[in-house]
Amino acid sequence: MLTPEYLATFSSGYLGMVDNLNEQIVRDIARRMVKAGKVTDTAKWQIKQAQESGKLLDDIVKEVGKFSGYSDKEILAMFKDAGITSIRNDGKPLLDAGVISEVNLSQSMQELLLANAKKTSGDVNNLTLTTAAKGQELYMQSLNEALLKVQSGAFSYQEALKQAIRKAALSGGYVLYSSGSQMSLDAAMRMALLTGINQTAATLTEMYASDMGAEYYETTAHPGARLEHTAWQGQVFKIEGEGNGYRNFYEATGYGTVTGLCGANCRHSFHPFWPGISKPAYTKEMLNGYTEAKYKFNGDWLTEYECSQIMRRYERQIRESKRILTAYDSAIKAAIDAETENLLKEEFQKESVKLKSKEKRLKDFCSETGHRIDTSRTQVYAVKDQNGNIVNYGRSTSMKAVWANRKAKK
Repeated sequence: MLTPEYLATFSSGYLGMVDNLNEQIVRDIARRMVKAGKVTDTAKWQIKQAQESGKLLDDIVKEVGKFSGYSDKEILAMFKDAGITSIRNDGKPLLDAGVISEVNLSQSMQELLLANAKKTSGDVNNLTLTTAAKGQELYMQSLNEALLKVQSGAFSYQEALKQAIRKAALSGGYVLYSSGSQMSLDAAMRMALLTGINQTAATLTEMYASDMGAEYYETTAHPGARLEHTAWQGQVFKIEGEGNGYRNFYEATGYGTVTGLCGANCRHSFHPFWPGISKPAYTKEMLNGYTEAKYKFNGDWLTEYECSQIMRRYERQIRESKRILTAYDSAIKAAIDAETENLLKEEFQKESVKLKSKEKRLKDFCSETGHRIDTSRTQVYAVKDQNGNIVNYGRSTSMKAVWANRKAKK
């Protein structure tokens, strides 16, 4: 069993690496857009951009290759830590009661752990590789739209370029699924890791429960759970059949389905429950408190779930502004004339003001509702300290944004 708190934070460092890859893609696209230059001969310009898109594709593939090398090691480390943590949590009631003296991963558990880590790494690498094609597509689409705007006479070259860079930054890195659907790179990686690790830990729990002859499971609970999961969170269920006041575990929780317990993006888990030994982890008062509308904001009373949705929206808006600033920063450095450079600097300053406004909105909301700001959800790419630990989003671009915001206030 992995706690909701563990599942909420275990991948923060890894997602910093994902942010770094995303940032490299956005920077590369913005830089190449600026270097595209003004359109003098449409046919030659389009041929040149087709060639540039090929170089962009090669560069993104190289970045993905570097990422994959680090990714495999990080994912294996996360799976190992999750496996050990999960099995220790499962055995804790019996350890505390003196029924057993130790709890360890069996050979079959270790083999499952390694196999699932390898599968998740493969899934992640395959998904990440699709960002190269999406990046190339975004580059060509944005430039072609800019070309049409200039040719229409309604937009100057600089204005069309500015809009193209902004669009590319807002789109960022995307992964493409075999079904044809797509998802932002950071959201796709977060879901792949959470689902892969939680489902692996759940299988380990089933193996341990079977070995120990457990007859009951208790599900975990947390504030802000999706509404359909609140019906079964924090309760005890019978593993086989039902009776003695206990519902059947599989029927009640939907375990094994995409939308049920341990399904896609689910932070709930479960562990063996031993009547007479285990103590329920949650009281009715605690569970009611998780779904109660007890946070006041702008005159409205909000539940934890509603608060989490508002914070996620604010966080997305902050990440968008930071990506735009990253793109403008790269474009400014690559500008081929003073007019373009000055226009991009003006846009950088305007976006810096917007960023501070968005950050203040999130800060005010959290302050009024008593929530903590999760900085891992608002950073765009990772900066590492001398030990290789993720610190925060690019300090250079961040400081430029701060100074640009101060300048705008003068």
